[in-house]
Amino acid sequence: MEHHPESSDASVEEHAIPSLPVRIVQVFVSPAALFDALRRQPAWMGATLGLIGLGIALQLLTPVILSEEAWRQVIETQVAGPGAAGADQAAVEQQVEFLLTWGPALGAGSAIVITPLWLCVLAGLLLIAFNVILGGEASFKQLLSAAAHASYIGTAGAVVSIGLMAVGAEIVTLSPGLFLPEMEGFIGRFLNGINVFSVWTCGVLGVAVSRFYPGRSVAAGTTYLLVLYLIFVAAIAVFSGLFAGLAG
Repeated sequence: MEHHPESSDASVEEHAIPSLPVRIVQVFVSPAALFDALRRQPAWMGATLGLIGLGIALQLLTPVILSEEAWRQVIETQVAGPGAAGADQAAVEQQVEFLLTWGPALGAGSAIVITPLWLCVLAGLLLIAFNVILGGEASFKQLLSAAAHASYIGTAGAVVSIGLMAVGAEIVTLSPGLFLPEMEGFIGRFLNGINVFSVWTCGVLGVAVSRFYPGRSVAAGTTYLLVLYLIFVAAIAVFSGLFAGLAG
């Protein structure tokens, strides 16, 4: 039997996945093609390291890009969470000053630890629903690859928010609440807590589900993740209201 090295090389080239920069672009413009490639050849390491690198860069560059006043506002918003209601103001101010100095370094360190853990959680949620419960056969590595690439949407959202703050906007999470009349109570907190980039991420991972699990629709994966996300946002809104009520 004749061996045709040219045919073998062509086959390898046909099934090779694009470079990481190309794959990141595909997340935004052609996720179906991306996930078809990742189904054949999962690739999560480079994408994860890229997310960690971008996370570190954003943490270190944000206080440089923003004005001193805007950076302080970011920190004060982080410190003034639900549990801070009624707290000693001297202690709160001390915490703000500490984070103004050490926040970027701590954030950079947390990006190294939290990023891979979050990606594993996201892949695990998909594995539980579509493998364990519904009997699918996608591998954890495939799902981890999808989660790592889809998470670049959230990074893009962070860049947009930082850019808006850099040009003078107030602290911005792009949410439905920005485009609606101001609302009080649970509904207001709930709508303001929804990040449109997180919703977009759910949709893109729905595309991954449709490519990794034959017979499953984009809507199936999107709905599953979106419901979990909205439950999480609603829980935060409820607890924020409870803490505010106790403080009042």
